[in-house]
Amino acid sequence: MDKDFEVLHREIIYQGFFRVEKYRLKHTLFGGGWSSEITRELFRRGSCVAVLLYDPTADKVVLIEQFRAGAILRPEKAWLIEIVAGAIEEGESAVEVAYRESLVQQTGSS
Repeated sequence: MDKDFEVLHREIIYQGFFRVEKYRLKHTLFGGGWSSEITRELFRRGSCVAVLLYDPTADKVVLIEQFRAGAILRPEKAWLIEIVAGAIEEGESAVEVAYRESLVQQTGSS
């Protein structure tokens, strides 16, 4: 099976802290041939890094709890338990971001 797709149209429908793009596309099907044209929105935030912190002395994984606006439809769930993560900014390496986010999260200054 050839796995292929074709982008028929792309437009930016929101540009801010993140970007949302709207695509019209089609793709090959498992059974052969091509799909009908579909429309999908794509959330673009950029490259990110996630770190699973482990304390070997305590034999525990370190998690963080932080507020997430995307979860406010269930107010009791707006603070999520997560692994440490962060966005790679211009000029940063993934390793630099991992260190930056681990230190910020560890000190609670974020």
